[in-house]
Amino acid sequence: MNTVGFAYALGAAVTWGLVYTVNQKVLSTVSPLVYLFLGSLVTAIITLPILFWQLDSVKQVLSANRTMWWFILAGEVLLVLANFFILSSIKSLGAPLAAVIEISYPLFVALFTMLIFGGSLNLYFWLRAALIFLGSSLIIRFA
Repeated sequence: MNTVGFAYALGAAVTWGLVYTVNQKVLSTVSPLVYLFLGSLVTAIITLPILFWQLDSVKQVLSANRTMWWFILAGEVLLVLANFFILSSIKSLGAPLAAVIEISYPLFVALFTMLIFGGSLNLYFWLRAALIFLGSSLIIRFA
């Protein structure tokens, strides 16, 4: 297993746990759209200086073909939409319940990857997906 990749994934899980917790507090007084906009500004301020160390990557993006630009645009629009939905669900349901429902996203990653890029899903995938939904349902039901 790739140790660095594992550390990044674990860091993401811990950070998202903190994000949901903080967002629940913030969203008790701020609308999801305003918070999303503020988050975008903060992201731009933090990442802009870092881009100077990533100039080769920036050049690659700027020279990308039309198909890649459509994927970039779709990805960014979907990112905004996904963040709006999760912020709205945290505001409406609370962080723990929103997180439990949102954790079903790996199922959708696999399905959309199969539909958009081809491939097939085996029986083990469907069993794991069923377990995710069963686990989420039990948490929601008995929490």
